[in-house]
Amino acid sequence: MSAERLGSILIRRNKLRPGDLSMCLAVQKAQGGGRRLGRILVEQHLSREEDVARAVAEQSGWPYYDGDWSVDQEALSALGEDFFRKRKIFPARSAVRRFFVLADTLQTGLTDELRALFGSQIFFMVAAPRALDRALQLLRPSSGGGVSPEPEGADSGDDDPVARILVEAVVAGATDIHIEPSSSSFESRLRIDGVLHFHRSWPLGEHPFFVNRVFRRAGISAGDFLRFHDARFEFEARGRVVDVRVSHLPSLNGSALVLRLLERGREAMSLEPLGYSPEHQKVLERVLRRPHGLVLITGPTGCGKTTGLHAMIGRVKDSEIKIVSVEDPVEVRASCVTQVSVDSAKGYDFPDVTRALLRHDPDIVLVGEIRDEKTAREAVRAAETGHRVFSTLHTNSATGAFLRLRDLGVDWAHLAATLNCVIAQRLVRKLCPECRKEGDIRGIPSGAEAYLLHSDRKFFVPAGCSACRGGFSGRTVVAEIFCIEEEDRFLIEQGLMSELVPRQAARAGFVSMRADACRLVREGVLSLCEAVRVLG
Repeated sequence: MSAERLGSILIRRNKLRPGDLSMCLAVQKAQGGGRRLGRILVEQHLSREEDVARAVAEQSGWPYYDGDWSVDQEALSALGEDFFRKRKIFPARSAVRRFFVLADTLQTGLTDELRALFGSQIFFMVAAPRALDRALQLLRPSSGGGVSPEPEGADSGDDDPVARILVEAVVAGATDIHIEPSSSSFESRLRIDGVLHFHRSWPLGEHPFFVNRVFRRAGISAGDFLRFHDARFEFEARGRVVDVRVSHLPSLNGSALVLRLLERGREAMSLEPLGYSPEHQKVLERVLRRPHGLVLITGPTGCGKTTGLHAMIGRVKDSEIKIVSVEDPVEVRASCVTQVSVDSAKGYDFPDVTRALLRHDPDIVLVGEIRDEKTAREAVRAAETGHRVFSTLHTNSATGAFLRLRDLGVDWAHLAATLNCVIAQRLVRKLCPECRKEGDIRGIPSGAEAYLLHSDRKFFVPAGCSACRGGFSGRTVVAEIFCIEEEDRFLIEQGLMSELVPRQAARAGFVSMRADACRLVREGVLSLCEAVRVLG
């Protein structure tokens, strides 16, 4: 880039007189100094737009473009017509190279973005603004060489890589699709039964095309790769309607995506098939009969919290009870439950909807997740006013729920008055009963000794067969339950967690998460390697 000023270049080229330059500099200063000198020169009819553009080209070190305006169809398909129109950049291509034509050479963020998308072997050229505007009119669908955006949620068949991977993921039973770019390619991985599996590797050049197909389905502006996005769309695969939740991160190597798959219309499960131990089921049956108070299920994303909530709701509902829920989104369809989906774009967020639900005369309120101070306050208020409230919280342990609610502004007194039960849980892969085999005690993984308590040192390991995936088939719950009794409420009100925890552990019927895992190892349901992977 040349250090010579634009005015000096025009004077040297005999395209501007020194006196006229002085006058335009004075106009620029009087207008606050924010307007470009070249625009002022053209507006004052002191220089031609083409001459200014050629001087800008010399100053920037980019060639001046005065060729024919052939559209680079590949770049246009990747980023979409709107991307180029809004940013005033023309995608052009000769027989040997790809280049982009701009009028403004100072859009360094945009040029960096294009290099990240298409590689460093691209070129930039300068054109006069009006010539560029006329060329951008060529970017029309079909006859103009552009492409029509896909309708949201459309299934484009085998030629659409997004549709293809969605179908393959649904058939494989995946809950999430991860799209991860590297310096030379990008990969797709599928999360199945809580574990990521390699799916496919793709050429890096196809990455912007793939991302924009997802963007179009989700209603995200084409080419908006430098911001975080959370969106969703619907997809139909093999007769099943799937809600796809899109999370986009602008990573160092380009756009990283996670597509979470939620099957619409999935029916609620009953409590027994989830895998809670007999001891845990007894505790839950007793807690669920309480006439009011707050029941929480805690754990990381994907540990079955929502499934557990709906199983509990299924256990208590009958024709004499009014149940309402607020969820984001509604993952499980439940009969005899009035379900409301959060829609932040329309102003329906968790605290507002929860507040509205309390005016709907419910007996039981299901809040999909307590994620902020307002939602926590409304959930506790509902529990204090005679309602049974079921919800979830992102914490690693049952005791962590107390601290998390305190962080969200709920004081110890309100916790003591409302909290009935905290369930902490994880999902673990079950050994395939068809191919599991007895393991050798000499080959147990590091850290697994604690899971052999009361097992006669007998355990099973995965083998793998045609009926399973690597020796595992399905998942079950490992859990621990803090059931709050009346004698515990004084300790909670005083914030004496150091006394509450050992009291819980010593209580008859209490089963810790590790002890629950030991039970599954003893029964031949859980492998030691899986226990260590999930629980440590």
